This record gives sequence, structure tokens and C-alpha cells, in this order.
Amino acid sequence: MKVLITGGAGFVGANLAFYLTERGHQVTVLDNLVRRGSELNLPRLKAKGIRFVHGDVRCAEDLVGLPQDFDVICETCAQPSAIDGYGNPLFDINNNTLGLLNVLEFARRIGAGLIFWSTNKTYAGVHINQFPMIEGDLRWTWDQEAIAAQWGDNLPAGFDPVEGFSAAFTVDGKDHSIYGLSKIMSDLACQEWYDAFGVRTIVNRFSCLAGEGQFGKSAQGWVAWWAIAFHFGLPLKYIGWEGKQVRDALFIEDICRLVEIEINQLDKLAGSVFNVGGGKDISLSLREATALMERKFGTTVPVVYEEDPRKADHCIYLSDIRPVTAATGWAPKVSVEEGYDRIIAWVKDNEDLLRALYL
Repeated sequence: MKVLITGGAGFVGANLAFYLTERGHQVTVLDNLVRRGSELNLPRLKAKGIRFVHGDVRCAEDLVGLPQDFDVICETCAQPSAIDGYGNPLFDINNNTLGLLNVLEFARRIGAGLIFWSTNKTYAGVHINQFPMIEGDLRWTWDQEAIAAQWGDNLPAGFDPVEGFSAAFTVDGKDHSIYGLSKIMSDLACQEWYDAFGVRTIVNRFSCLAGEGQFGKSAQGWVAWWAIAFHFGLPLKYIGWEGKQVRDALFIEDICRLVEIEINQLDKLAGSVFNVGGGKDISLSLREATALMERKFGTTVPVVYEEDPRKADHCIYLSDIRPVTAATGWAPKVSVEEGYDRIIAWVKDNEDLLRALYL
């Protein structure tokens, strides 16, 4: 397959480019290199024979000179922080929504399919956080008895108190974050371009993406950031819920495996929307991540507490991955423990580079 990866010098895009190239796909990468650290992937892309084009999806003209024979476009570029948009909302909209529309139109013009990186932030915090919870020593869990007493057999569509949230859950309401708003507009645009124009789109509403090669920070990429912080003795921050908020993690190898399946089954899966993450079995809280790092590094780091949660944040978010597994046969394989072992090995192998970025 001939594949274009927009945002292809970033963490997800570059790893996907390497993965697909190794499996015989012909890959072109487009990136504006705005995110710090993305330029460090350019020598690796060149060494693998992957064509790099310096361009910006916000500028439709940057797509004009690209080859017109791509089979599929993987749209991985974004402003990814869920908190930065409140200071400059149009930045999120321009990057994540208007840029996506340019890519959709390019796909329509050349007859390519499109796989879109959406997010769990398409779901409003007021709806995600409505279910009764129990506070444990290290994480919050859903209160099964209280949920059963309140809803009985009439649970909201798309919510299962064991498996989590599927794509059938409502995307209505306030409290998405500006980032989430920009993504749900793009998400719906992909669905509309499929219905109205026949563009073969697949939307993956990803949860917490992680892995080696991710220049994480507390606002985005926190799983990798935990390992980086422990390696260099840097402080961590718990924002709200005493650090017991829970996410399912999905590591980069499993992301790439799924996307290749979707590329190969594009005609069959066109029009699909999936919630994708590690699911209930590959999940962790901030406190659990801290405890795991303490065990692996044999040390502690300072922790700063902020009482109030971030606006639009979720206390517990787990992806119900049963629909994507049923449709594709895919399931995540990399556990939290193995994923962190890979990240820690990468941090140690790239200590000098990371020191220059973080210290």
C-alpha cells in the first residue's frame, strides 16, 4: 500500500512509518516540525528510506504537490494537549479541525481512504463522571452496586460498568475541553465525508497512547513522562482526585498492529468508529504508575498535589474494546509492565538526548 502519514515525524506518526515500511508498505511522511523533538526523527526516517515532506495540513496548498496515488492517509497530526486550548482556542481548531478538513478533501480528490486519530475527549466530562465511584488506596473504581441501584437495566448506551465506554456513548454536552471539541468536530466530519462523498474513513477514538520514543509531559504523554521524571529525579504532579484517576493505556506496538489491520481491511471497515485503548486489563492510575516506577527505579521523586481536577478531565476512563476486537480480530498485547520496561530502556539508551530536552 502507498501510505501518507500526516504528522509523521511525531511519536505516533514516526513509529507507524517505521512499522509499515518494515512490512513492505511505501510510506511518505508530512510534518510541519512544530512540536519539539519531532525533528529528531528525521535522520531515522531518512535511514529507513521514508520520504519526508515539510508541510502543514492547515495550508491546503502544501498538499497540492504531493503524489496523487496514495491508497490511504493516516491522519496523526494534532495539537494534542487537552489543557492548552483554553488559552488559545483557535489554535486547536485550526490545527485539529480545519487541518483535518484539508486532508479529507485531499483524500476525496485522489480517492484515498483515511484513518483518523480521534480521542476519548470526544466524550464530555459531565457524562463520563456521572457514574458513582469508590475511592480505593491507589485508584477510583466504579461502584457496581450504586450503579445497578440507580440505573438497573437502563444504563446509558455505550457504558458498561466493567468494560467501560464504547463508541455508542453520547458525545453530546459541554465539558469536552477545547481540544476535545476540535477532535469531535473532526471525528464527525470524517463520518460525514464517508456518508456524503464515499471517502473511506475509519475513526479511532484512542485513550492514553504511550511508548518508547514519546517525549511526554504531564499535560500529554504522561505515561512516558513518569519514567522520564523518575530517571532524572524530577517532580510529578497529581491534579485532582488525589492522583487516583484511571486510564487504559495503549502502547505503540499495539497501535501500529491495529492500524495495519485497518489499512488492509479498509473497504470492509470504512465508516467505522471505534473506541480503542488497552481496555480494563491494561489500565492504571497515576498513583499506580508512581508505585510501579518506585519499584523499578528503587527511588522516589517529589509529588505535588493540586486539589481541583483539570477542567473537562475524566476520573475513570476505560475503552470498551470489544467492538473493535469483534470487527478486526485485534486485541492489545503489551501490558503496563512490559510497556514501561520498553520505555525505561529507551530512556536509559537516550539519556543525553533527554537530558538536553528536560533539564
